[in-house]
Amino acid sequence: MTFVCTVDVLLQLEELNVAEQMEKRGQANAAKMHEVVRRALHHAGCSAELSFSTIVPPGRVSRKHAAAQFHALLVLKKQCILEVAQSEPFADIFVGRGPNFGTKS
Repeated sequence: MTFVCTVDVLLQLEELNVAEQMEKRGQANAAKMHEVVRRALHHAGCSAELSFSTIVPPGRVSRKHAAAQFHALLVLKKQCILEVAQSEPFADIFVGRGPNFGTKS
């Protein structure tokens, strides 16, 4: 029995590999973001919220870094680790503890 790999199959396998690597990177960024928020909320007090701009100061980090941190925030929101709120489009985003905040991301 012989196997024939077409270019399409090889490209699909490579896309899956890239997607897996991006997922792992996203989870690693989310774990770092969880730790940063955990420490900041602990320091600020039990009922505190943080603004996203205090976590990722505008103008102090690259747009690429800010986008990666925003993605990490969304991953943590999806996992119910963080709660996020925004009063209107382009307003600051406020971050607080979600129902699963005590769990590892």
